[in-house]
Amino acid sequence: MTTVTMLHAVTRDRHDFAPFAATIARMNPRPQDLLGHGEAPRAPRYRLQDFAAAVRWPDANAAEASAATGTPGDGPLFYGHSLGGLVALAVAQDNPGRLRGLVLEDPPLFESRQPRLDTTPWAGGFRALKRIMTGKGRDRTLAEWEAAVALWPSGHGTQTIAEQGGTDAVARRARQIAALDPAVLDAMVDPDLHHAFDPITAIRAARCPVTILVGNREEGSALSAQDLVILAAEPSVTLVRIQSAGHYLHEARPDLCADALKALAP
Repeated sequence: MTTVTMLHAVTRDRHDFAPFAATIARMNPRPQDLLGHGEAPRAPRYRLQDFAAAVRWPDANAAEASAATGTPGDGPLFYGHSLGGLVALAVAQDNPGRLRGLVLEDPPLFESRQPRLDTTPWAGGFRALKRIMTGKGRDRTLAEWEAAVALWPSGHGTQTIAEQGGTDAVARRARQIAALDPAVLDAMVDPDLHHAFDPITAIRAARCPVTILVGNREEGSALSAQDLVILAAEPSVTLVRIQSAGHYLHEARPDLCADALKALAP
């Protein structure tokens, strides 16, 4: 049976995939909370390798069979959005030939590295949220977080979270922020986040098909034109461009994200 381990973006949690996961229920989706998020443990350090080491392997028997036969088709699929995409790739690098394939949703493979990160809005957003969470927002109730996040940008055009997703999205986002370890935000802007991790080296080491879903750069995609040139040169990589959305592709176009997974597990 196909199994899809799903890893979310920074500041989110496994429930971020709930609407999307329902569309791929036959593929046995198994979303997980990343270290420092949701119900996952907090840690003294948050490097990509730390996030990856904490990911639970979905099917050890299938993975061992895949490694023994050298046939990636026998292993599980991994789906990662943003930070979750980096973590999924790190898991694949540490388990060469054991995955059926990877689908990475708009992963910041290069944009999350310093000093480039500091040229993006992401860095300022992480630092601002850390100040709120450790300052005036330290003792906020869940209801107070809901009032705050309702007005935050949704990542879909000019809509707020309340406008884009309604009360369910607001409540989910508030719970995610309330459960987040603020130290994760420090790690996101730390030059040591990647440590010894290199995305191209990881792609080559994974020994499995890698599908990368690419949003519209003008709408907030984390991948530049030059990034895509570098990635397109890798034989194991398939780029799927989704021009109708920016960074949150599973929210805007769950159908196309599902198609990418189904292509790896026909």
